Amino acid sequence: MNRNNKPKGKLSVGSEVLQSLFENGKSPLSEQFMRWKLWAKWEEVVGPTIAKNAEPVGFQRGTLYVWVRNSTWMQQMIFMRDHMRQTINQKFENNFVRHIKFTLDRHEVPQADQDGFREMIQKIAPEEED
Repeated sequence: MNRNNKPKGKLSVGSEVLQSLFENGKSPLSEQFMRWKLWAKWEEVVGPTIAKNAEPVGFQRGTLYVWVRNSTWMQQMIFMRDHMRQTINQKFENNFVRHIKFTLDRHEVPQADQDGFREMIQKIAPEEED
C-alpha cells in the first residue's frame, strides 16, 4: 500500500480534525472559527479595492458587521450587499452570513461577541506570562 492510499478508519492529523469540527460543528467555537477565517481571507473574498475601503469588524448570530471608510462607500456597499453575502456563503459555508450591516462607526458593533471569543480562546490557549 502506498502513502497516498490511506486506509479508512486511521487517525487524521489533529489540525484536520479540529478544522473539520470547527467548520462543520455546532459548537460555540465553530462560528468564531468561521469568523476568523473570513477576516483572514477578507481581501481574497471581496477583492483588493473593497478591502481597502471596508473591513469586517463584528459577527454575531449570522450578522456580519462591516465598517466602511465613508458614506460614498457605504452607498456602494449597500448595492453590493446581496452579492457579497452570496460570495461569502459560497466560499465558506451555506448561510454562515445571513445579514450584512454596514457602519461608519466601529464602536457601533456589538462587543459581547468579541469578548466571548477572547474568553474562549483564553481557556483553550492561555497566554504565557514572561
